[in-house]
Amino acid sequence: MKISYEKVTNKEEAYTAAKSAITPDLIDRFKVKADINYDDANSVVSAKGKGFDLSIQFYETECEVKLDLSFMLKPLRSKIEEGIQKQVKRIV
Repeated sequence: MKISYEKVTNKEEAYTAAKSAITPDLIDRFKVKADINYDDANSVVSAKGKGFDLSIQFYETECEVKLDLSFMLKPLRSKIEEGIQKQVKRIV
């Protein structure tokens, strides 16, 4: 899924905003355990936990969200994607 920037103007601002907002505390609110990684060189925020792998790649005018879910979570895919999209739009 691709999300265009509305609150920021470029890749650097979006990545910086995402880094400050996507923290272990935010992930804990969803009641999941995840390891969060920030790749400053490629402007990528990723989170990996039991049953899911999330990656947010930042480009000049939009970000691309990739989500891989385990078999057990696939029935909840649309609800999970909706929640992620809402949170990312709030940031960028």
